Amino acid sequence: MMTLANIQAGFQAYLLDSTKSTAFKSQIVDDPKVGISKRLSIYADAYRWRIIEALAVAYTNLKAMMGDDLFHQTAQSYMAAHPSTYRNMRWVGDQMAVHIKKTLPQYPVAAEMAAFEWALSLSFDAAEVPNMQLQDLANIPPENWAELRFELQPCVQLCSFSYNTVAVWQALNIGETPPKVTQQHTHWLVWRQDLDAHFRSLTNDEFTALQQVQRGEAFGDLCEQLENTHQDQAGQQAAQFLVGWIEIGILKPLSI
Repeated sequence: MMTLANIQAGFQAYLLDSTKSTAFKSQIVDDPKVGISKRLSIYADAYRWRIIEALAVAYTNLKAMMGDDLFHQTAQSYMAAHPSTYRNMRWVGDQMAVHIKKTLPQYPVAAEMAAFEWALSLSFDAAEVPNMQLQDLANIPPENWAELRFELQPCVQLCSFSYNTVAVWQALNIGETPPKVTQQHTHWLVWRQDLDAHFRSLTNDEFTALQQVQRGEAFGDLCEQLENTHQDQAGQQAAQFLVGWIEIGILKPLSI
């Protein structure tokens, strides 16, 4: 006799692939009105539709750009390639950008759109941590600045795109016809402020500096990198970046 655990495991395997795990079917009630196959198909269809609905919520503008048919096909192939391993439906779409890049190489802007929308959602859902304040810097001795290390807030996401993906997203987000897709290499900062996800473009220098912070490099390393483009003004530029990051709230308090 099958145990409850065996039945549950068989049912889960069936939902993921209806061609497998048939042994548990003998435990399902069968009758002329609603047979075993129909009973199980109701659950299987509902399971897939709920995942598709969750993906549509997570990727609203990706769906608008791709159209219902292509998005639905992509969602189905995504479920087959990346079965959910999460209890929370929120995370089911975490590999969408990777999946689109692999399965729709002729549609690179779609992969970037997925990456951007996922970054926005990650930023919005990130843990809340106190922000660094400008006065936190007041008591740092000058001789300590070179080795000072800053930490980005959990909400910070850094993105690099090869197309005008964000412009397309912005148009779709307000219901306007998006611009023609063009190649445009850009860097973006995504973060949460005032209970909403924000984003802005970054210069190459600021993007590199934020990557250095993300890797745990010291303030002196940022200044050294900026010397390549700002020479004697590197320290001043690094300080301006720092003040700007504090003002928008993307740094944690110093742990010194």
